[in-house]
Amino acid sequence: MKTKLAGMNVFAEVVGAKSFSAAADKLGISKSLASREVSALERSLAVKLLNRSTRRLSLTEAGSIFYGHCLNILHEAELAEQRVTQAQSEPAGVVKMTAVPAFAVRHVLPAIVEFQQQYPKIQVRLSCSNRTVDLGAEGFDLGIRSSPPAPNLVARKLAVSRLALLASPAYLAQRGTPRRIEDVEKHDCVLFPIFAPKGIWTFRRSGHKHALKVPASFETDDLEAVRAAILAGLGVGMLPRHMARADVTQGALVPLLRQYQPLPEGAIYLVYLPNRTLPSRVRVLIDFLVARFGPVPPWEEGW
Repeated sequence: MKTKLAGMNVFAEVVGAKSFSAAADKLGISKSLASREVSALERSLAVKLLNRSTRRLSLTEAGSIFYGHCLNILHEAELAEQRVTQAQSEPAGVVKMTAVPAFAVRHVLPAIVEFQQQYPKIQVRLSCSNRTVDLGAEGFDLGIRSSPPAPNLVARKLAVSRLALLASPAYLAQRGTPRRIEDVEKHDCVLFPIFAPKGIWTFRRSGHKHALKVPASFETDDLEAVRAAILAGLGVGMLPRHMARADVTQGALVPLLRQYQPLPEGAIYLVYLPNRTLPSRVRVLIDFLVARFGPVPPWEEGW
């Protein structure tokens, strides 16, 4: 097999260069050795691969088929060698990643602290932005997105992202706690437009959907502002569980009507540009984040 692989390499170089002499020069071998390698390959396959003449070389029909497979096999062999070499050396260097602030501060940053303890030679540069960053144009290795990724990106699902209906203890003490889903319409509500298209909140229970037209006491397009408004007692509101987990644990926010699941449900994705030979520093960070947040992320426990 090793001998045949060497012959395939010579054959591919000869076809690419359209010359035994040029291929031999590139490989650092003699022209006669290059010719012998291809001849030996033809004998082992019992088929003619090249039409040889004094002026030019051309592929036979069988040679054309074999050439395509050769390129794939040689690429895979090179890739395997790269992966083994990378695995034997400690990953090092800079990884640039981007994430939305609400998720980055609460969950990505603690993960990076733990990651860099395991891989001290890797430096992670985290950019926090609510806009959709163009990874290629802006030089980022990884991105974390809460919306379905573009088709030109590789995406790995990190975790589910579900909403919770919440209020502060002070608000509930003043206005009472809703016991039925219809009660929500009688309360002041803090709205985030994406979660409340046309001022409508949608819930699911036992396969059935419930849509409520809710009164807005406050509306904002920033999730941190939604959280601050609910904490301040401006009304009942929805937040992603990954944002609300710590406030609920500390008693600063109270989950409401847990038997109903607010919609829409989403997911958090890790995205990167398609590249079959990702640097080891990027690959180990991808694997670390996938393992840390899956299969059940910590903020989903206890709801």
